[in-house]
Amino acid sequence: KQWYQRRVRGIYMVAAGLVVLLLEATMCFLFLDIGKWIDSKSAMIRPWQKMVLYFGMCVPAAVICGSTSSIVGSLGFLVAGMAYMVLTIGPKGQAAPAAASVPYARQMDDIATA
Repeated sequence: KQWYQRRVRGIYMVAAGLVVLLLEATMCFLFLDIGKWIDSKSAMIRPWQKMVLYFGMCVPAAVICGSTSSIVGSLGFLVAGMAYMVLTIGPKGQAAPAAASVPYARQMDDIATA
């Protein structure tokens, strides 16, 4: 690989790591004047938006240079995105209590008409 590809990949990974610190560990920046503003804006970002951001951040590093180190580094972003995907989808059994409250005869009618 060319020397500039390694440098671009390294700069990208450092910048992406700073973005993760800004979003997830805002207490690291509270000593700065802008720290409270960063904290308030980070709290307003919805989980699905963080999911899309993390999934989007894992692709360029692997594309720029497909070495093992960049792919392993990108896996961290992928795992964080998957964690926010679970938060976005919600608990697995969320519909089960609602279905239990419907009478059995009505459930059978719904199945028969489907």
